[in-house]
Amino acid sequence: MERVEEYLEAIYDLQRRGKIAKTGDIAKILNVKPASVTEMLIKLREKGYVDYSPYRGVVLTKSGEEIAERVKKRYSVAFGFFKFIGVEDSIASRLACELEHHLNDEVVERLKSFFGTCTDCKKTVKRLSCVGDGVYIIVSSPGKPKCGEKVIVEKGIARTEDGIEINNKEVILVTKF
Repeated sequence: MERVEEYLEAIYDLQRRGKIAKTGDIAKILNVKPASVTEMLIKLREKGYVDYSPYRGVVLTKSGEEIAERVKKRYSVAFGFFKFIGVEDSIASRLACELEHHLNDEVVERLKSFFGTCTDCKKTVKRLSCVGDGVYIIVSSPGKPKCGEKVIVEKGIARTEDGIEINNKEVILVTKF
């Protein structure tokens, strides 16, 4: 399935850039021969993942697009995890690309909730211990306070809206309100 996902992801990326996915473009992205791409496109068409006509290009079907989006989400979560633990961008990207094909939906959701990886938006997520004064929203917390609650940081002291001081700032992830 990993190879199928790589093809669907390549087609997805080309479509998102407004290009018609052609055999040669897919071959360049995946570093394979055009004949190999043609062979795989026929298989993907038989599985119902693409609409493919030789010399006209290929378009993802709804099911093909859903798989590609799921792979992209897995990559984003894996990349966010590696960045969270301090891995350099290029290494995080390579590892996330390898891992994206082996994560299931349950693991992705657990990683998102535990590490606060935000794949559906462009918010900057930081540890509460690393932010300056201001108002923040909790995006991940192992207990109290809970996700979605506001936190006010003044002079390095974090408090809930109720005025309760937060001590476990290392494990709480927030984004600017």
